[in-house]
Amino acid sequence: MPSPLSGPGLGLPFPQNNYPSELANAPQDCSSNRIPLAPGDVFVIPAGDWFINLGLYCIIQYLDPVTGIWTAGAGAAWTRGQVFIKGDGFNVRVANLTGCVYSTSVVVGGTNYVQATTTITAIGTFGNGAAPTLVPIVGGALALTGTFTIDVPTKGAGYGVPPLIMIPPPPPSYANANGVGGIPAQAVAVLGSGGSISSISVINPGAGYPSVPTIAVVTNPFDPNINTGITVASVTMSLTSAGVIMGALVTNNGSPLNNGSLASVTLSIGGAGSSGSLTANVMQTVVAATVTGPGVGFGTAELPFATMGGAPVAGSITNNPEALRLAWLPRQAQIGLTPANTSVSVGSPGTIYDGGLFLSAPSLNILLPANLAAPSTVASVAAVMGSRIDKVDLQAAP
Repeated sequence: MPSPLSGPGLGLPFPQNNYPSELANAPQDCSSNRIPLAPGDVFVIPAGDWFINLGLYCIIQYLDPVTGIWTAGAGAAWTRGQVFIKGDGFNVRVANLTGCVYSTSVVVGGTNYVQATTTITAIGTFGNGAAPTLVPIVGGALALTGTFTIDVPTKGAGYGVPPLIMIPPPPPSYANANGVGGIPAQAVAVLGSGGSISSISVINPGAGYPSVPTIAVVTNPFDPNINTGITVASVTMSLTSAGVIMGALVTNNGSPLNNGSLASVTLSIGGAGSSGSLTANVMQTVVAATVTGPGVGFGTAELPFATMGGAPVAGSITNNPEALRLAWLPRQAQIGLTPANTSVSVGSPGTIYDGGLFLSAPSLNILLPANLAAPSTVASVAAVMGSRIDKVDLQAAP
């Protein structure tokens, strides 16, 4: 296969203005392939092929056509290496959302809510007053029908590996009776004896389904028994959770919260219904550490501190990605302190090497070297959470 002509001066194009287009009598059409992003900033990937190197705190998102919100993978906090993106100028972006509301978790779904009148208002100390916008999804969740104790054709037979449970998403906002769309449901099959389905594990009940969709049980194409005879199973579900808030879509992340006040954001639910409660998952990083008690017996050398936790709030819906720890993988921070420190920040060299990336506040723990005896008095150190400036490298591919 022929390859493109390349060599010194013939490979990657020199950086050019991405947008807006050059105007008449403007300076030379030359920009930079280093894009700085303040907290809350986003940069839509222009049309074309691109090599992208993320900074420590930025993520790549695409505009989900089902939910209508910008979404990123669960491991986005780790994938800082070079990424190849084919952009169309609209549906893929790089975002620095540190300090911003990223998602929500349902703490209490409540009762008797009505989609048309239910509202969610974010209250907090946002940097320039621009609060995020959120759309609640009431009802329309899916639940299993039956217990798989009936005839063999329903349970299937002969599977060597679990088949795929394919559940269509709810209609998008413009085609959904509720006018706001919904959240796709997800489930996996568990095999029992004889290669039959013994149970279905729902990992997301979804929300916003106006009716029960047709669920397909698809034989895994790599099933070792695919050529020896498999009796295909069938799965049926029913609608549940009427009047219950099953989730909320963050349609605009808003401005970042002020550093140190990320935990102050609250989500107020209005309209008909009662007892509902939501928690905002704020994308955040460690921007400082406050030493309220240096402890005794630590010596004088710099000691490493590490974070633990930082995943989204689990909420009360136990069979959803947040509760199952499938929604986000935090990147833990790396911090070094000496007993002489009473307060450190990102601006103090050699203290916060990496603030990490989280969707809730983590705990801060000291890592004692093997040659250091246990201290006689334990130190008291608290992490201050907030947002960080970041940058990405955006190079047009040949």
